[in-house]
Amino acid sequence: MRIAILGPAPPDRGGIAHETARLVEELSRLADVEYLTFSRPYPRWLDPRRFAHDPRLPAATATPSLDYLSASSWRDTAERVRRFAAHALLVPWWTSFWGLPVRAVFRRLARIAPSASRVLLCHNLEDHEGSLARRFLALGAFGAADAFITHNEENRRELERRFPRRPAMAVPLPVFAPAAERTAARRELGVEGRLVLFLGLVRRYKGVDTLLEAAPRIVAETGASIAVIGEVFADAGPLERRRAASPVRDRILWKDEYVSEEEMGRWLAACDVLVLPYREISSSAIAARGIGALRPLAAAAVGGLAEVVVPGVTGELFAPGDAAGLADAVVRILRRGESAYEPGLSQAARAMAWPRYAERIVGFLESLRDPGFEIRDSKSS
Repeated sequence: MRIAILGPAPPDRGGIAHETARLVEELSRLADVEYLTFSRPYPRWLDPRRFAHDPRLPAATATPSLDYLSASSWRDTAERVRRFAAHALLVPWWTSFWGLPVRAVFRRLARIAPSASRVLLCHNLEDHEGSLARRFLALGAFGAADAFITHNEENRRELERRFPRRPAMAVPLPVFAPAAERTAARRELGVEGRLVLFLGLVRRYKGVDTLLEAAPRIVAETGASIAVIGEVFADAGPLERRRAASPVRDRILWKDEYVSEEEMGRWLAACDVLVLPYREISSSAIAARGIGALRPLAAAAVGGLAEVVVPGVTGELFAPGDAAGLADAVVRILRRGESAYEPGLSQAARAMAWPRYAERIVGFLESLRDPGFEIRDSKSS
């Protein structure tokens, strides 16, 4: 099997760049892989991150190829895939910004190498800040694809409805192994007592306002502290004022800054509950990291979270935007204790391991070479 991958790469610090580089590493154990990436940085006016690159991250072994401003680079990228004799081109998808270039690469590849499958690896189906223009750009890329891989069944079913003759598979995001030891992590971070953690970019759709609304009851009933750790985007800026006005503001740690992979590991090891109060989501790499760290999850029952969080087993669910439900979930987890969830989290971590994720993807891509065989969901993979 020969697989070309076109996607972001370190030193871009984004989670998708990190996951794409790790996917290349895992797939390389099973197939011949060529890793292509973008030759021009994502435009700053479209990227609200203050910390787009981490100079401490080693650059991935990816070949810069696609320039969003250069149509000739779109043609050249397709030619690279053809010369590599790829059986499939796999493109991580998370934003419509890349819709036009990806569509052009896919369409040219269909002409010059029709036997190569064109596959979107969908981290989400639509931008979190949707618009008609963004949907139009995304439609071009999706329409030029042969098949899709999603990270939850809801997205797979939606693609099956939109493109009923094209194969689609759902497979959960893989977990990362624990990166820190709990006692050492708590000592390094200065954590004492129970800790309820929100980790990652703070954006409006992630529901941190629901956590702040639930904070007084969580503190009163459990004595826990609450930490919100991650860069705050402009659309979530008012949350800082809301935190400052909270009656339990002295129990809420607010760190508006870039969090490296190593520091993420420390915070996950140090916490007692990982909270994911999202209002909408397709899949969550933070949830996968939490499962890998064996931390019980208090998560909104939305998108892929509703599939990976099993109440009473890997955590607890609540309705999106329901502060009382969030508080109930956190209190229940802390009263039951982490040992009640550890067996379920350990089993989930084994099932969601990186080698298994890569095996499923290779199996799906191989199935596309046989027109008589179609993988439709994660259970059949």
